[in-house]
Amino acid sequence: MLWLLPWLAAPALAQETLLPAWQTLGPKLEFALWENLVPSRSGSSLVALLRVDPSRYSFKVLAAPKGEEGYTAGQWREQSGALAVFNAGLYTPEGRHLGYLLQNGKELSPLLPQQDGLFLAGPRERELPAARILDLRYTPFDPRLNPYQQAAQSLMLLDRFGMIRVRRSPKVANRTALAIDEKGRILVVVTEGGHTLWELAQALKSSGLALREVMTMDGGAESQLAVAVGDFTYEHYGRTSPAPDLPWTRQALPAVLAVFNKK
Repeated sequence: MLWLLPWLAAPALAQETLLPAWQTLGPKLEFALWENLVPSRSGSSLVALLRVDPSRYSFKVLAAPKGEEGYTAGQWREQSGALAVFNAGLYTPEGRHLGYLLQNGKELSPLLPQQDGLFLAGPRERELPAARILDLRYTPFDPRLNPYQQAAQSLMLLDRFGMIRVRRSPKVANRTALAIDEKGRILVVVTEGGHTLWELAQALKSSGLALREVMTMDGGAESQLAVAVGDFTYEHYGRTSPAPDLPWTRQALPAVLAVFNKK
């Protein structure tokens, strides 16, 4: 779960960040494992990046029926046939999605005023962007007038003005972030090691990826990514504890975001 606590000193970030080596998985679909984005406080320093052009691929919310715990990202991907699956936002200790969640036009959970990041996909009108991130601090949103069929709410991490939108915190965990760049491409960012949110935000700000807005999704055991495209596969599951030598079980997710080929 996300914790925002008083700040402790962080390891120094690299002065210069080299851009990742992208691997093409399909038309306008790319993956990279980035080693020098940000120093890790625990575990691997690798950061997984999935870059998706929403004009070629669709994003959909997958959610378990009420009262059921759901599945891991890998299980969700296998059952749905998606190209990729990742955690859809924040979750309560009881295993419910926290914040606005919309699946195929049906509201599964209500909008929360405390969360100012909103991912939208699947527009009903062709002239709208295929996917976007709304910063609710600056852009009003009324669910009753929402022209999109898929939505997942969470917290903003980095805004269009380059402002980091979380407080300094000593909480170290695996992290998932969801971003949009200046070309309208959607990037899924998952850290294999433990980081604080502030350190990750700083690194993404200076990454050279031309990110416009970045949301933070849940961290720890809920930080998950599963990708399978042709012969390429990748899976990562966050840990409950940042200690790399402790055993952990893969956390079931009640709701996820999935990437599909457009029909």
